[in-house]
Amino acid sequence: MTIRRSQGRPGSFHALIILILAIILSACSPDTADVTIDVALAQEPPTLDIQVNSSISGRMIALGNVYEKPVVLDGEGRIRCELASSFELSEDGRHLAFLMRDDVLFHDGSRLDGSDAAASLNRWLDRYATASDSAMGNRFRSEGNKVWIDSERPLMMLLMMIASAPQSAVIMPERLAVSSDYLLHEHIGTGPYLIEEWLPGEAVELRRFDGYSPYAAESSGVWGDKSNGPESIRYLFVPDGTTRRLGLESGLYDAIDCVLSDDIPRLSSDPSITLLGGEENGSIAIVFNKKEGVFTSLGMRKAAASAMDREMLMKACYGDYGYSLHSDYMEDGSIWSVDSSLDPYDSFSLDDADDLLEAGGYDGSTVRILSSNTSNIDKIAVALSYCLTEAGIRNEVTVVDWASFIEMRSDPSSWDIFISAYSRTSLPQLKSYLSSTNPGWLNDEKALGMLADIDEAVTLEEASSLWTEAQLYLWSIIPVIVPGHYSTVYAVSSDLDGVILGEGFYFWASSFSR
Repeated sequence: MTIRRSQGRPGSFHALIILILAIILSACSPDTADVTIDVALAQEPPTLDIQVNSSISGRMIALGNVYEKPVVLDGEGRIRCELASSFELSEDGRHLAFLMRDDVLFHDGSRLDGSDAAASLNRWLDRYATASDSAMGNRFRSEGNKVWIDSERPLMMLLMMIASAPQSAVIMPERLAVSSDYLLHEHIGTGPYLIEEWLPGEAVELRRFDGYSPYAAESSGVWGDKSNGPESIRYLFVPDGTTRRLGLESGLYDAIDCVLSDDIPRLSSDPSITLLGGEENGSIAIVFNKKEGVFTSLGMRKAAASAMDREMLMKACYGDYGYSLHSDYMEDGSIWSVDSSLDPYDSFSLDDADDLLEAGGYDGSTVRILSSNTSNIDKIAVALSYCLTEAGIRNEVTVVDWASFIEMRSDPSSWDIFISAYSRTSLPQLKSYLSSTNPGWLNDEKALGMLADIDEAVTLEEASSLWTEAQLYLWSIIPVIVPGHYSTVYAVSSDLDGVILGEGFYFWASSFSR
C-alpha cells in the first residue's frame, strides 16, 4: 500500500485527473475498460479511520472494501457472520462470544486470530463512547480464535452496534490496534481491496487484494460474496454537484453520489444512466449547543423550534425531490419509528415564537449558525437564518469545508447551532447527537437515563418500547430538531451492474455489461 500526499494545488490536480481519465476512457478497449470503476463522491472523509470518524464517505470507501467486521447486518436486517464463523449471545444477554474464521489474511500477509479481533474491538470501545457505555467498561478477551466479553447487563445492543454502528467495529492487526496514536496512519484490513494510493484532497484508489478469502457464495445487502468485483475502484472527491453530473453524463465517472434534486428529471430521462436509492436513509439535524450559550435555555430552544418552517428548510436543500417531513429521530420503515404528530413543537408559528422568546429571556445576542458546504447543507443554514430573523432572533451563518466543520463543532465556544446530515442507523443510540460527549452535549440526566435503559433490553421489542418513551421525552426538551429525512439518490452508468445499496453504494460485486 502506498499513501502519497499531493503537494500541488487541489484544483489543478483535479483538472489533470479528469484529463487523464478522458484519455483512458477514449483509449480503452472493452476488455480493459471494465477493470476500474470511477466513482465521484461529494465529500472527502477527514480520515479513513472509520473506528473514529463516522462520515458516510469514509465508510463507502473503507467499510466492506478495506475493512471487515465480525458480523454485519444483511439486506433484511439480520445479523450475519463476516469475519466470525459463529457468534453466541447467552440467554441472559450478558456473555457475547465470537469464533473468528481461521482462513483470513490481512493485507500485510499476516493471519487473523482472536488477539487481533479482541485488540481491534477494544480499540473500538476506546474510540466510541456509545459502545463503551453499552459495555459498561468491560473489555474483550481472546483465547485462540475465540473472542468474548462479559458484562453486568445485557449485550444485545452491543452486538447490534458491532454489526451496524457508523463508527465501525472493524478488525485490523493487533499491532495497529494497540498503537498509542489516536488515528491510524496505516490502513491494513481483511477486505477484498487494499489502498493502492491515497491523494488527500483528490482521490483514493483501491486495488483488489489477491489474498482475500470469501466467506459466502451468495449476497444479501452488504453481506455476502465479494469475490468477483472489478480490479480497482477509484474514488474521486468532487464537491460540486453539477461537475459530478456532467462527469457522469460524459463518461468520466461511472457512478456519482448525492444527485442534486434539480438534476433528477434530467438524469431519469437519460437511458445511459440509472438512478438508485429513494428510501429514507438519513436525516437532517439542527443541533443546539447545550453546553454554553443562549440555547442552554429550554425556552430559547422552544422559541427557535416554533420559528422554523421545516418544509422551507428541507426544500432549500432538496428542492422538490428526495425528502420527507417528519420529526422523529429514526427513519421510516423500522421498529423504531414513532408518530411525529406527537411532537409538541412540530408546528411553525411566529406568534408562538414571539411569546416563547419573551418567556425564554432572549437578550438580543447573536446566534451563530455553523454549517459545512457539503451537499447543499449550507442552503439549509441560509433558510434557517431567514426563519430566525423573521422571529426576531439575530443570527449569523458560518459556512466551512467538511474538515473545518468537524473541527469547529467540537469547540462549544464557536457556535450555537450546527446543521448536519446523519445517515440512517439501526439503533437510536447510534445517533451521535444523543451523547453527552459528542458535539451538542446532551446533558439532561433523565434523557441519558432513558437511553441507558434501552441498553438493558434483552429483546428488540422491549428496546423499541423503551425508545418510544425516550423519543416522546426528547421531543419535550428539544436537544435537536429533525425537520425531515432525506433519501439520497445515486446515479450510475446503465451498463454498470451489481451495485449494492446500504447506507451508501458499494461496488465489490459490480461489473460492466458493455
